[in-house]
Amino acid sequence: YISFLDLDIRNFSKFISAPFIGLSNYFSLLSSNAELGRTFARSFVNICVYGLVTIPLTYILSLGVAMLLNQKFPGQTIVRGLILLPYITPDSVAFGVWRFMFQSEIGIVNTILYNLGIIHEPMVWLVGEYTMWPVIIASVWKGFPFGALILLAGLQSIPKELYESSEVDGANIFQRFFNITLPMLKPVTYTLLLLNIIWNFQAFNQFFVFLGANPGINADVPSTVINREAFTNLHYGLGSSMSTILLLFTMILTLIYIKAQKQQEAQ
Repeated sequence: YISFLDLDIRNFSKFISAPFIGLSNYFSLLSSNAELGRTFARSFVNICVYGLVTIPLTYILSLGVAMLLNQKFPGQTIVRGLILLPYITPDSVAFGVWRFMFQSEIGIVNTILYNLGIIHEPMVWLVGEYTMWPVIIASVWKGFPFGALILLAGLQSIPKELYESSEVDGANIFQRFFNITLPMLKPVTYTLLLLNIIWNFQAFNQFFVFLGANPGINADVPSTVINREAFTNLHYGLGSSMSTILLLFTMILTLIYIKAQKQQEAQ
């Protein structure tokens, strides 16, 4: 309802009597001629790039950790608990530490890269063209424990008889992985990827903590644009319109993913 109003700080006290403007907010956002429309469209490109890198990397790391945790070794229970530390650490703390690590002059990341001879002068990570990479690295670190926990549960549900039979038939470790492990993990993988896709488009904390309210052209995402327009510029109608567009976009993407999954299962 707010997205259909010309509601801002000027008339917020008269909320009910704010001018009704219909779809004007949506037209201004979807117009390529409007600066805000171009910014909002670019934020979708940025979040898609972020997801295309973060989601696969998180899944690969989660699967590798889950397979290691599925082996029997001394202190297995303690290690499983420690693996969850990144996930249960508050976002403000976790991403704040990562932000400090990526500081150009005193950050440990530049120090390590310089000592290894990879760079010859400090890199500026938090401003400019490289701003997305620190956020991606920190997001993968923060998100992999949840995926590892889910995939570990999936691994433990695979009957051991399948692996024993395959060994008798002479299957090597790679054949067992691609012909038993991955196919048996499909239901868990589908659910995990769906959750990651939804969470990807809701990403806000990591960008806000790392880069502030205005992350810049290379790392501005829908959530930061919405936050800035609604709660900094105090244009509540436009902010609500952007939130609705983001919701609809995520719903459509989710429905397409679910339909594709059902078609693959049917085949």
